[in-house]
Amino acid sequence: MPFANATDLASPYFQLFGKAKRLHWDPADIDLSADRDQWRLIVRDYQRERYAEQIRRLCAFFAAGEESVTNTLAPFLAAVPRGELGLDKEFHLAAQLYEEAKHYEFFARYFNEVFGESPAVAAAELTPAPQAVLVDDLNAVTDRLRRAEGREAVRHAFLEAVTHYMGAVEAMLARTGYVGAHDALASRGWLPGLQEGFRLIRRDEGRHVAFGIHVVREMCADEPHLRSLVQDTFERNLPNVLGTIQAFGIYDTPIVDLGKLTAFALGAYEQFMGAAGLAAIDATGLETELDADG
Repeated sequence: MPFANATDLASPYFQLFGKAKRLHWDPADIDLSADRDQWRLIVRDYQRERYAEQIRRLCAFFAAGEESVTNTLAPFLAAVPRGELGLDKEFHLAAQLYEEAKHYEFFARYFNEVFGESPAVAAAELTPAPQAVLVDDLNAVTDRLRRAEGREAVRHAFLEAVTHYMGAVEAMLARTGYVGAHDALASRGWLPGLQEGFRLIRRDEGRHVAFGIHVVREMCADEPHLRSLVQDTFERNLPNVLGTIQAFGIYDTPIVDLGKLTAFALGAYEQFMGAAGLAAIDATGLETELDADG
């Protein structure tokens, strides 16, 4: 395969790689001083509502998830040449691996500098549903990709893994988490450093979701029978996506609107399928969000 040609450089995957270069940011640059001061007040003043516990749990889910997706992305890169999937995809995935590591770095720093804890405690917060979709099942689908042999088997395993990772985890669960974070923090004017981290991570993950949409659309157009693989992968993960949201239902005063977040997660699934050309759904809103640089 040639290094690149004009068609390759114009591909949507190279365009995403170019955006990643233009929109670089460093977790170490985010000012957390105001967050440290506010965190002490939230812990002190909202004991009945248990808001500090809920914010910490939200961050723990993100931290554990970012660690998991960082650990499981390398087999995607290794699969590209084995499945003859194109160098442009490999370039994007290389940038994504770097970004996922930065995302985990941000949450690790937040646990250390604001919560005063090791980020290693985040994994202990995972209830069965997020443990399944973010860690166990993602490891399993990635292992199938790693072990796949032969061009066709690799390509099919790649599509399943992309649907789980960029579809169920990032398009559905992470985007729902950003809505929850906005409701919990921005509406109250709390924790500006955490809000900034979420904003930048959400911008990166928009490109990751866009990558997944392009892959699903491209591969299912070439092989329409693969639509069922995409559908089955989403349906397999849906109970654990919704169960992750309901992990906040144990609180008498949830800091987020659980009904709103459940509806958003289901809508995110439909929009992903619509954007990928697999459902008659208007995905204009999602595509506008993913195209934004802000």
